Amino acid sequence: MLFKDFFSDLPWLGKSLTILLSSIVGVLAIAAICTSVWVGDSIAHLLWVGAVLTGLLLLFVVTIQLTYANNWAGAPIVLKPIHTKGVVVGLIFIQGEGIPIERYRPIAQAIQAVASDLEIWVGIPQFIGDSPIPRETGLAVGQAIGEMKREGMPPTDNLFFIAHSVGGIAIQKYLNSFPNYAKGQILMGSFLGKGYLSNLNERGKTIIQYTVPTLTIGGTLDGLARITRIAAAFWYQQINSSQSTDIHNFPVIAIDGASHMQFASGEATSYVADFDLKPKIEEDEVHRQVGELAYSFICTKLPSANSESSLKFLSDKQQKTQQQLQPLLNSFLLEGYNGFKPACYNRAEDNTRTDPKCTPYSPWIQNSANSIMAGSDSAPVKFNLSVIDSFHRSYTTDPFHNPHVHIPQIRNSCNGTEPCTLTISSVTQALYNWLEVFDTGFFPVSAFSLRTKLNSRQNIWKHAGVSNPSYEETDGPSRGAEINQHVYQWALEHAGSEARSYFEKFGVPIDMGEDVAPTIAAGPLWIWNYPKYKYLSLNNDRVYQVKSTVMKTPINYPIPSARGFHYCQLLSPAAAMEWIYIDGLRLKASLSGNTFIYGPLAGIDKVIRFFLRGALRQTRTKGLLQRV
Repeated sequence: MLFKDFFSDLPWLGKSLTILLSSIVGVLAIAAICTSVWVGDSIAHLLWVGAVLTGLLLLFVVTIQLTYANNWAGAPIVLKPIHTKGVVVGLIFIQGEGIPIERYRPIAQAIQAVASDLEIWVGIPQFIGDSPIPRETGLAVGQAIGEMKREGMPPTDNLFFIAHSVGGIAIQKYLNSFPNYAKGQILMGSFLGKGYLSNLNERGKTIIQYTVPTLTIGGTLDGLARITRIAAAFWYQQINSSQSTDIHNFPVIAIDGASHMQFASGEATSYVADFDLKPKIEEDEVHRQVGELAYSFICTKLPSANSESSLKFLSDKQQKTQQQLQPLLNSFLLEGYNGFKPACYNRAEDNTRTDPKCTPYSPWIQNSANSIMAGSDSAPVKFNLSVIDSFHRSYTTDPFHNPHVHIPQIRNSCNGTEPCTLTISSVTQALYNWLEVFDTGFFPVSAFSLRTKLNSRQNIWKHAGVSNPSYEETDGPSRGAEINQHVYQWALEHAGSEARSYFEKFGVPIDMGEDVAPTIAAGPLWIWNYPKYKYLSLNNDRVYQVKSTVMKTPINYPIPSARGFHYCQLLSPAAAMEWIYIDGLRLKASLSGNTFIYGPLAGIDKVIRFFLRGALRQTRTKGLLQRV
C-alpha cells in the first residue's frame, strides 16, 4: 500500500486503520513495560490505560470489519441484468436511514427495465442496523461488489452509485475521497452538501469542488429533504455554476408530487413516517421517472451510449424543474438569502453593491418593507422614497465609527418642497435556523426572521414636511403585522399554481397577530426577542399565527440618539413561500401530523431526537445490539 493511499484509507475503517491501531497498541504496551522497569509505575499505568483504550477501539473496528466481511448484518442484494446486450454497468444502491434494503428492489428494477441497451448489474449493500454512515461505506460497497462478481458480473469500470436520504451523505463523502471509483452518482431525496458548493470565483459564481458527476433528484412533497433545499441545489449547480460543463455534470431535477419514502417502496418506516408529507402521485410513477432519469444520466457518462438524446431528455426535465422551482428561487432572492452568497457586512453604513461575492441587502426590505412603513399614500403631503438597505449584524458595535452601531437614517428633508424624494436607509440581519449548519435539508432553509431596523413613520413624515405628525396615528398600530401581511400575500400570489391550490386545500393559513414590544424600548431586549410563531384555533379552524417583535420610539424620545425608530423582526418572503410549499402542509397533509414551529431551533423536541439518533448511529449502539 502506497504512503498516500495508507492515509487516504484511514477514515474508512479499512486495513490502514487496523494497522495503525495495532501499531499504537504495540508501541504503548512496549513503552509501558520499559517504563515500569526504568522510570516507575505511575507513568507505566498511564501508558497501559492508553494501550487498553486503543485496544478497545481496535476491537470495535475489527468487529465492524468482520461484520461486513461475513455478512453478519445481512447479505447484500444482487439483481442480475434484465437486458443482456450493451455496455456492462454496475449500479450500487446505498439505503436510506432505517429503510430495509429489500425496499429498494422495485426502484432498482425500474432502472434496469428502462435501460434496454445496457447490461445493468445492481448491488444493494446491507449496512449495520440499516443505518448508512460514511466511515463504513467502503466496507459495505466492497461487500456488494464482491457479491456481484461472485454472481457473475464481468469486470467493468462503469460503476455508478445511487443513494437515498442519509445514504446520499455517506456516498458523497466516500466518493469525494475516492473519485476514480465512480463514473457518476445519483442522489434521491438527498443533495450535494454546501461544503462542496460554498466557494465563489471572482465573478461570484459557484465553484463546485466535487469531481464525481452527480444527478440530484428531489420530490416536491419530500418532508425530510425539503424541496426548498433542492431549489438551493438548483441555484448552486445550474443557475450560478462557474463552469459550463456543470449543467450536464450536476443536473438537478424535481419530481412533482413525490414524497421522501417513494424513492424506496412500501409503507413508510417509523422515522420517515414522522416527518414525510403525503404524496400526490403513485409509487410506481415515481419509480418510472427515476428509472428514466437514472438511465439518461448514466448514458451521458458512457461514450458508447446514446448520449445526445439523453442530454436532451435531461435538459428538458431541468427546464421543467426550473419552472417548478422558480417561485421558491424568487422568494430566496427577495429575502437576500445568505445561503446563496454570504451577507456583505461591510464596516461602512451602506454595503457596497459592486462585490459579486456577497449579498449586500434584502430586496424585500429595501423595495417593500420601507415603503409600507413610510405610508406615503396616506400621508398629508406627497413624497417619494429612495431607499438603501444593508445587511449588518444588529448587535455589533464599532468604537471608531459614528454612530457606534448601524442604525437607520433619513438623509435629507423636504423643507416644504412637494413632492420631493427622501433618501433613507435601513439595516437588516437575516436569522437562520441554528441547525442549518448540518445541512440536512430537514430543517427550514429560509430565514425565520428578517431583523430589521427601520425609520418610524412619524420620523419619515416629519422629514417629508408633515407638521407635528401624531406618533399614535403613525406608529401606534401594528406596522410589523402590516408588513408581514403584505409578504404573505406576495407569497400566495407568486407561488406556483399547483402548489397554491394544494395549500389552499390542505394548508394551514398564516394569521398576523398584533406586534409584540419589550416593556422597555431598549435595543438588546429587541435583538434577543425573536418573532413569535404558534398554532392556534380561529373561527373553528387552525391557523399559524405570526407576531412581529418590535421596538419603536417617538421623535421626542428622551434619548436623542434613539429617536424616531421602528425596529421589526419580520417574516421573510422565503419563509412564507416555504410555509406554503412544505411546513404549512404538515398538520393536514403529512403522514403523522407532526409540525414545525419556525425559530432558531425549529422545535426543541426534534432537535433532541436528531442528536440522540445521530449518537446511536455513530456508536453503532442500536445496530450491533440488534445482531446479538
